[in-house]
Amino acid sequence: MAGFLMGDKVISYGGCVAQMFFFVAFASVDCFLLAVMAYDRHAAVCKPLHYTTTVTTSVCVQMAIGSYVWGFVESAIHTGFAFALSFCHSNVVHHFFCDIPPILALSCSDIYVNEIVLFILAAFNVFFALIVILTSYLFIFIAILRMHSAEGRKKAFSTCTSHLTSVTIFYGTVIFITSHDSQVALMENRTEVTQFILLGLTNTPELQIPLFVVFTLIYLITLAGNLGMIILTLLDSRLHTPMYFFLSHLSLVDFGYSSAVTPKVTAGLLMGDKIISYNACAAQMFFFAAFATVENYLLASMAYDRYAAVCKPLHYSTTMKKSVCARLAIGSYICGFLNASIHIGDTFSLSFCRSNVVHHFFCDIPAVLTLSCSDKHISEVALVFTSSLNIFFALLTILISYLFIFITTLKMQSSQGHQKALSTCASHLTAVSIFYGTVIFMYLQPSSSHSMDTDKVASVFYTMVIPMLNPMVYSLRNKDVRNAFKKVVEKANFSIGLGL
Repeated sequence: MAGFLMGDKVISYGGCVAQMFFFVAFASVDCFLLAVMAYDRHAAVCKPLHYTTTVTTSVCVQMAIGSYVWGFVESAIHTGFAFALSFCHSNVVHHFFCDIPPILALSCSDIYVNEIVLFILAAFNVFFALIVILTSYLFIFIAILRMHSAEGRKKAFSTCTSHLTSVTIFYGTVIFITSHDSQVALMENRTEVTQFILLGLTNTPELQIPLFVVFTLIYLITLAGNLGMIILTLLDSRLHTPMYFFLSHLSLVDFGYSSAVTPKVTAGLLMGDKIISYNACAAQMFFFAAFATVENYLLASMAYDRYAAVCKPLHYSTTMKKSVCARLAIGSYICGFLNASIHIGDTFSLSFCRSNVVHHFFCDIPAVLTLSCSDKHISEVALVFTSSLNIFFALLTILISYLFIFITTLKMQSSQGHQKALSTCASHLTAVSIFYGTVIFMYLQPSSSHSMDTDKVASVFYTMVIPMLNPMVYSLRNKDVRNAFKKVVEKANFSIGLGL
């Protein structure tokens, strides 16, 4: 306002530092406070009788202090990184205040690390807070649907409307300004390529339509199976168990990374459109890498759940509490999206000044890395290291869980108990074998030994076939799921009959 009134557009170095610090700090605090408020609304609507014991004064204070601590720590990181750079050229900030991206644009130092730190922290903040908000409102929505009183529903909706409006405005703006601008700036500074050409699975015209039909059918089955599993889990109270909690999240993840790839592939087969924009390629790679990593950790969580069910059946309800399941799921999503952020930032910081032809049917990391004219040794090492770490940790959890399951099964004297334990684990072991076999084949080898044609065939399995098979392997052969499906169909038929 002083600038408008007096035309004073000058700000001191220290004043700019202070302005950036406090803006970033309070914006981050606001981000997490909105998540805390969503949890408060969840407790008020879903657990009104336990509200005073759930959201106690100490809990509120701890969540508020945590929001402030994280906000000021993150701000200190950003401000320290930004003003450690050299500013030896222009001092004209193309903005009306000292925001991070316009300040970084003025530096004559290498700002690559700053851009990556900005993107990763912003993505982490937004994703973590949004997961809390979306999870809270999912349970609120389910609770509202179960309310018999119209007045109760109206009160719940009116309570949440204001908060939802604030969330939409705040996070919409944050996502657009912070994540989008940093990615665009990174793209403009480090590449001359604005689009990529996906070669696809085959160039043979006679195979285009048959493959389109096959992949479209696979995708439709994937949608029906995974979304159907999520809906059944939400609607049927008998499926509100840890096993089906993880299955519903596995279905959500399968739907996510299949949708990131398959629609573009089928569109290319039908219309011959093989061009994908730079940003669309980055987005496709991000969501695929994120959901694939989440599935990796969800499979490990499900192995631990099976271990608790088989080895400690009497303590199962206390071992796999709702809070434990929620932490395992949230941890899986955080690891997945952080892993994807690292790979995207690392890959698209490279220069692509030669060919833009991707020898694959989607923007997978190895296929895009081969196009770079920069030194990609660090990117390849980062890919192998993070992939190995993710796979090793998850596989170690799975193997240890099944080792104890195997020992417990051997000790069982009842053949019925043997059969039940084996049938419970067979589906999970099948999915684990297919998923990890393909991932190890694809990623735990240097790019020099990659054969793109072989990779394409393997990629079809984990991008399209596995998301389709998982609901069948886990759920459709399950008696509880079949009964839940019959119950939903009977209710639907009854409702249609009343309507007629």
